[in-house]
Amino acid sequence: MLMEAMFGEVETLAYVIDSECRVVYFNKKMEVAFPHLKTGMLCYQALRGEPASCPDCPLMLDHASKGRVYNQRIRSWIETEVSDIDWPGSGACHIFLSRVIDRPDLGAADPKPFDALTGLYTREAFFSAVSTAIQAYPERSYCLMAVDIEHFKLFNEWYGEEAGDLFLEEVGRLLGEAAVESGGVSGYLSGDDFCMLLPCDEGMIETLRARITQSALHHGKGMGFLPAFGLFRIDDRSLPVGIMYDRALLALASVKGNYAQRFRWYDDGMLREIKDDHSLLLEVQQALEKGEITFYAQPKCNLDTGKIVGLEALVRWMHPERGLIPPIQFIPMLERNGLITALDLHIWEEVFRALRAWMDAGQAPVPISVNVSRRDLYALDVLGTFEGLIEKYDIPPRLLAVEITESAYVEDCELIVDIVEGFHDLGISVHMDDFGSGYSSLGMLKDVNVDVLKLDMKLLDAIDAQSRKARSILEAIIGMANLLDIRVIAEGVETESQRQLLVKMGCLYGQGYFFYKPMPKAEFEPLIANRTKVDFRGIHADSIERFRIRDLIESRVLSDAMLDDILGPLVLYDLYDGEVELLSANEHYCQLNGVNAVDLHELRSTFARRAFESDWDEVMEAFEQARENVPNGAVVVVRRMRPDGSTAHLLVHLLFLREHEGHYLYLGSLRDVTRERQQARQLESSRRALSAATDASPRDPLLVALGEENRRTALALSAELSPGGMIGGYCEPEFPLYFANAAMVELLGYDTYEELAAGIDWRVGNTIHPDDLASVALDIGPEYYVGLEYTTTYRMARKDGTWFWTLDKGRVVEAEDGRLAIVSACTDITEVMAVQQQLAERNKLLISQNEELAFLNEDMPGGYHRCLDAPGCDFLYMSDRFLDMFGYTREEIKELFDDKYMLMVHPDDRDSVAKGVTALREGTAGSDPLEYRMRAKDGWRWVIDQSRFLEYDDTSFLQGVVVDVTETVELRDMMSMLIEHTSSDIVLLSWSDKEDVRVNVVACGASKKYGLSPEQYEDIIRGQLYLPSGDGGGRLVDEIVDKIDRGESLAIVDRPRFPGRENVWMHIEARRVGLESFERMALCLVTDVSSMKNQQQELWLTKRKLEGVLDQAGVQSWDWDINSNRLVLSRSELMDRIFAGMEEVLIDDNMVFDIDNLKGFLNDTSSFGFIAKENNKIIGFAYCYTLLRPDGKTMFYLHSIGMLPNYQDKGYGSKLLSFIKEYSKEIGCSEMFLITDKGNPRACHVYEKLGGKNDYKDEIVYVYDYEKGDK
Repeated sequence: MLMEAMFGEVETLAYVIDSECRVVYFNKKMEVAFPHLKTGMLCYQALRGEPASCPDCPLMLDHASKGRVYNQRIRSWIETEVSDIDWPGSGACHIFLSRVIDRPDLGAADPKPFDALTGLYTREAFFSAVSTAIQAYPERSYCLMAVDIEHFKLFNEWYGEEAGDLFLEEVGRLLGEAAVESGGVSGYLSGDDFCMLLPCDEGMIETLRARITQSALHHGKGMGFLPAFGLFRIDDRSLPVGIMYDRALLALASVKGNYAQRFRWYDDGMLREIKDDHSLLLEVQQALEKGEITFYAQPKCNLDTGKIVGLEALVRWMHPERGLIPPIQFIPMLERNGLITALDLHIWEEVFRALRAWMDAGQAPVPISVNVSRRDLYALDVLGTFEGLIEKYDIPPRLLAVEITESAYVEDCELIVDIVEGFHDLGISVHMDDFGSGYSSLGMLKDVNVDVLKLDMKLLDAIDAQSRKARSILEAIIGMANLLDIRVIAEGVETESQRQLLVKMGCLYGQGYFFYKPMPKAEFEPLIANRTKVDFRGIHADSIERFRIRDLIESRVLSDAMLDDILGPLVLYDLYDGEVELLSANEHYCQLNGVNAVDLHELRSTFARRAFESDWDEVMEAFEQARENVPNGAVVVVRRMRPDGSTAHLLVHLLFLREHEGHYLYLGSLRDVTRERQQARQLESSRRALSAATDASPRDPLLVALGEENRRTALALSAELSPGGMIGGYCEPEFPLYFANAAMVELLGYDTYEELAAGIDWRVGNTIHPDDLASVALDIGPEYYVGLEYTTTYRMARKDGTWFWTLDKGRVVEAEDGRLAIVSACTDITEVMAVQQQLAERNKLLISQNEELAFLNEDMPGGYHRCLDAPGCDFLYMSDRFLDMFGYTREEIKELFDDKYMLMVHPDDRDSVAKGVTALREGTAGSDPLEYRMRAKDGWRWVIDQSRFLEYDDTSFLQGVVVDVTETVELRDMMSMLIEHTSSDIVLLSWSDKEDVRVNVVACGASKKYGLSPEQYEDIIRGQLYLPSGDGGGRLVDEIVDKIDRGESLAIVDRPRFPGRENVWMHIEARRVGLESFERMALCLVTDVSSMKNQQQELWLTKRKLEGVLDQAGVQSWDWDINSNRLVLSRSELMDRIFAGMEEVLIDDNMVFDIDNLKGFLNDTSSFGFIAKENNKIIGFAYCYTLLRPDGKTMFYLHSIGMLPNYQDKGYGSKLLSFIKEYSKEIGCSEMFLITDKGNPRACHVYEKLGGKNDYKDEIVYVYDYEKGDK
C-alpha cells in the first residue's frame, strides 16, 4: 500500500534519509519546494532550519507513522507519512511521503486562490475547484492535462526573467481562455508547471496543445523550449485530485526530452515501469556487490598517426545469465533514481585500482578518463573523493581526466566553474563530453576553463549526410577551440573520409570504431603494453601552431595584391542546366587567359566553353566529381588557345561550394602546366627514339620468328617512322595478331609481348579506336594483295586505357604459313595532331570573334557603344550599326560632338540621362531602360538605352545598346491623343485563370461623363455588370471570359449600375487580342447608346398609342412599323396574301417533292420554296436560297417562314423546319441560317431547338411590303 502511494503519487513530496538523518534521495517535487536541497544534507537543517532533530517528527513520536507539522520555510502545513525501507547503497532507511494540506484550525494564513502573474488558480485552489467540478457534473467525461515547459530555467538564463514571466503569462492566458470555452478549470501550480481540467474531447485537446506549442515556438525563437503534456482520463472520481495530477505528471515525465513525441496519456503500465525500475535497482546493487559491473576502455587516438594517446573508461555489466547488458538499459534508470552516484564511485575505484596495478607491473601507464554525472556533483564531495583516491592509490594526477556532460554545464554553470577549477588544483584534466548534443554555446567556452572538448558523434553523422551547414558548424567549433587553446577529440569516428576531413579542419584527436571499439582489460592491456602503438605524450603535448589561410586574411597583414599572388588565378563558376558561366575572377585569372576584365565580362557566358572541344566532356565530368567529393573537389587539365595562337594547358582544381534553385556554385583554382606537359612529351619522345634505335635490329627476339624477307620489310618501314614500334596482323576480320616488336610493346605500355597479346585479345583491331575503324579500312582499301602499301592515322589504345594518335605505314606480305598479313610501323603523332587541333581551335575562335563583331555591327537590334565614365562620356567604341542609325561617320561625330556621347543627347534630356548614369554607377538603377532623344542627321530621334556600368583597372566604363524607337513614340503619342478624345470606353481584360480576371481601363470616353474615375469604373466592370435576365443573368465578365476561351466574340447591350444613374445603356463588344498561350486577353469597346434606347422607347410608346386609336376605330389589319415610322399591313393579312400568291407558282414543272402534306417547288438553281397544306389549303410556307461563300462552301439561308395562327400549335412548323434542315444537308450545304424578325418568336424557338444559330434574331432582315410589291 505504501509502495503504491510512493510510486503513484508524484505530487507527493518524497525523500529518503538514512540512520544519521542524511538525505539520500528526494524527488522532483522536493527539489521544487526546496531548491537548495542536496543529497548528504541533514534533513532537519535543510528542510526545517533546526539545529537538531525536529521534535514533532513522527520518528521522534514513538515511531508514529503519520504526523502534521507546519513548515516555516514553505509557509504551509504538511501531512507526513513515514515508513522503513531498505534503500540500495544506504541500507536501512526511512522514507517520508508528505503532502501540503489546508491549514487546521490554527496555522498560517489562507493562501491566495489566484496567481498574480497568470491569473489562474493556485495549487490548493485548483485542486479544490477540480474536485468541485467533477462532482458537480458526473455526466461529463473529464481528463486532467499537466503542462511543463522544457528547459524553462535555461530560458530564463538566456532571455531574462522578464521574458520568462511574459512566456508564463501567455501560457496562462491560453489555458484561461480554454477553460472558459470548454467549461474547464485551469491552474498554475509553480515554476513552469500548469494543469487543466477539460472535457475528453480529442479535437479540443489538440487545438489547445497546438496553441501552447505555437506560443512556445514564438517566445523561444525556435530554440527547443517546447511544452510537454501528460493526460490522465478521470474514470474514478473518488480518487484525490492530487493523485490524478500525479498520474498526469507520470505521463508527462515519459515524454520529456523526447522531441518526436510531446504528449502521452497515462496508463497502468507506467506504474509497472516504476516497479520494474525498483527491481532493477536491487539487481544493480547486488551486481555491484558481486563484482559483475566493471569497466571497458576505448582508446583515444592521434588522427594522423593512429597511435593511442589515452583511454576512456566505460561501464559494462557482465550478467552471469543474460551476458553483457548494454549501459542504455540501466544507466538512465540509475540517473532518474539518483543511484548513479554509487555506480560512479565503484567505477572510479576500479580505474584507480587498475592504474596502480599497471604501475606496479612496471608498465608505462596511459592516461585514462572517467565520467562524472550531474548527480555526482550534487550528491558527493567529488573533489574530496578524487583527492582521497589519489592519496589511497598514489596515482599521479596527470594520468587522470574527468568527463562532465555538456548538459551539466548548461544547467548550473556557476557550480561547474568551481568544480573545474577544483579539479585543476588537483592536477586533473577536465573534458566537456558530448559537446554539440544539446544547447552548445561557443560563448560558454570562455566561461568554463575546460581542457578538452569531446565532439558529439551527431555532428559527424551530419557531415556524412553532406550537410554544408553541419560542416561549417564543426569547423567553427574546432577553430574556436584552437583559438582558446582547448584540445578537441571527435567521438564516433568510423570512416576514413571522416578522419581526413577532421584532420583538414585542425582536429588532431579522435575516438571511434575506425580505430578501436571498447575493450575489456584482457584486450586493451596487451595493446597499451605495445609501445609502438602508444604516444605517451598524450593529448596535451605542445604542437606547432596551425597555420590557417583564414587567420592570415582576417589579420589584414596581406594586401589584396599579395593575396592574389599567394592564391594565384581564381574564378567562380555557375553551372546551370549544363551551361557554365563565369561569375567573377581575379586579376591573375585574366592574365593567365590573356583577356581583360571588360571583355571577360562580355564573354562570361561563353568563355568557359572556349576550351578545346575534345576536353569538354572531361571538364563536365570534373564538375560532377567535385560535387560528389566535398571538400576535396576534382582536378582536370584543360587546353585553351591563347591570343597568340599557342596552346595553354591549364590545371583546374574545382571545389563545390553550394547549390541554389538548380544553380551550382564552384570555385576554380588554375595553374599553367604547359611547360611541364611539353617537357614530359619531349622526354617521352627522346626515350622512344632511343628505344626504337636499339630495338630496330635483326636481333629483336620478337622479329626472329618472321621470315627473312618479311623481317627486312618490317625494319625498312621502322626506319622510315623511327621512333616508334612495329606490329603486324593477318588480313582477316579484326586483324589477328601476327607479331609485335619490343618497341611496340613499350609504346602501348605493356611489360611483355605476352601481356600485350592478352591485353588486346590477340587482335590488332582492338588497338584501334572504334570511331576510327571506318577511316582505317578506307585508307587500306577493300582488297589485300602482296605488295599493297598504305598510310593511315588513327587513335591507338594504351594499356592504361588512354589513347594516342599514331601514324601507321604498312605493307601486305605473305606470312610464313601462307596467309596474307600486314606489317606496319607506327609512331606517336599526338603532338602533330595537337598542333592541327590548335589550328582548328584557332580558326573556330576567329570565326567566333568574327561572328561577335558581325553581331555587334550588323545583327544587334540597335547601336552598340562604349563610353568613358567621365563628364560628357567620351566615346571609346561605336559599332557600324550605331553610326548607320544616326547617319554619321566616326569623323563627323568627332567633329560635330567632340567625340562625346552626352553632346548628342537633347539638351532637355541631359539631366535625366546624367541621373541615370549615376544610378548605374551606384547600383540603384531600375529594370526599365532610359528613354530620351538623340541628335541624328535627319533630326531628333527617340531611343531607349540599355547600358551597364563596368570597372577595370581603376577605370570606369559605360557600355550598352541604344535602339531607335522614334516611330513607336510617335505612334504612342498618337494613340494617347486618340484615346483621350474617343467617345467610347476601351477596356482590356486579361486572365490566365478565369477566377482572377484583371481589368485595365484604357480610355474613359463614355463613363467619364457620369463622373466615374478609372478605378471606380474597373470595380463596376469587375463586379456590377450583369447579363440581361433572358441571357442567364450571370456576370458579364464571366460571359466574356467563357466566350473568348471558346474562340468566340461577344456583342451585347447592357444597363450598368452607375451610382446615381438609372437609365444608362451601354453597347459592349468584346473580342480576343494577343497570341500568348499562357494568358488570354480581350479588348472591350463600350459605347453609350442611352439616347438610342430612349428614342426606341418613345417610338414604342407612340406605336402603342396609335394601336389604341386604331382599335377604337375598328382598324385591325394594319400595324405601326417603328423602323419605317409608318403603318404596314398586319401579319395575318400578310400571310393570306402570300399564300394566295403561292398557288400561282405551284405547277408540275417546278415541283420538287410532295411528302406527308409537305410540297416543295424550285424557282431557279439557287432559291427554294416550301409550303404546308391541310385539306388542300395552304397553311404555312418557307422561302430559302443558297449562297456560295469565298471559301467554296455553300450556305443555306432560310429567309422567311410563316404559319397560319390557327395551325401554329399542330406541329407543322417543326415538321417543316426539320425537313428543310435535312434537305439542306443532302444538297451539300454546310450551314443553315434562319433570318426572320422579332415578330416571329415561335419560328425562332423551333429553329433553335433544331440546333440552329440565333445570332440574327435582334435584326429585321426580311420585310414584306405590299406597296413596293416585295415578295
